Amino acid sequence: MWDKIKSITDARCLEALDSYGEMWLLPAPQIPSLSPSGWLVGKYKEQTRLATDLRTSAKLRQILTDSQVRFGLRESDRPPADVVRKKAYGSTVVGENSSKDFTAQRIQALATPVRPGAPPVNRLSDQEDNVAQFWATQTPQSHHIVEFNHLRDIGKSTRRGSGELDRGQLPCVLLMAEFHQRYISSILKKTHGWSQAELLAGLVKVYSDIYTMRTDLLRPLWEVSRIVLHAAGVQK
Repeated sequence: MWDKIKSITDARCLEALDSYGEMWLLPAPQIPSLSPSGWLVGKYKEQTRLATDLRTSAKLRQILTDSQVRFGLRESDRPPADVVRKKAYGSTVVGENSSKDFTAQRIQALATPVRPGAPPVNRLSDQEDNVAQFWATQTPQSHHIVEFNHLRDIGKSTRRGSGELDRGQLPCVLLMAEFHQRYISSILKKTHGWSQAELLAGLVKVYSDIYTMRTDLLRPLWEVSRIVLHAAGVQK
């Protein structure tokens, strides 16, 4: 499975991160208004360690900056640097953009909102400063490109196993916590509680929709998810 991931067009190994196993940079499609960038893909057990170390290592953060690693859809999505992690949103503090609706500016939308048609379409952290401060202190998260829970529930993955489809070895991408939890996880929430039959019938569409229908930037992750789903016997 990993040999196929390494062969994705223009994928390159970040050798400067070799102490965290092999980490691969998958170039994101170029969008005129955004800087060139790529998604950092690696094994879950290694990438979670890297994510934690990013909090205190300026050297690691510089490596990822120099490599143009992307952590979310916004250019401002960056790992926290030497800050204390907040445990809760705290009291509401009105943000500078609390009453602003960015819909009119989205002539060419970067991504489909989680709940389209329910304004405002900007992030909660745009509206409330305390929320923005909370997310700015959170450690980046290693997101299973195909959810471990899905693979577990179809009988293809275990939590502590050593196979390539088991939790610790599954391909993950490093994402900012807000983007991971408030966007990706919110979309996947609809699959919670699906039966094995529903998962087998619907997983290809679920991941195709997330990684190809909502924004061009996520398309490289669809290539990875196809490889994982094929290895699990779901995608032909």
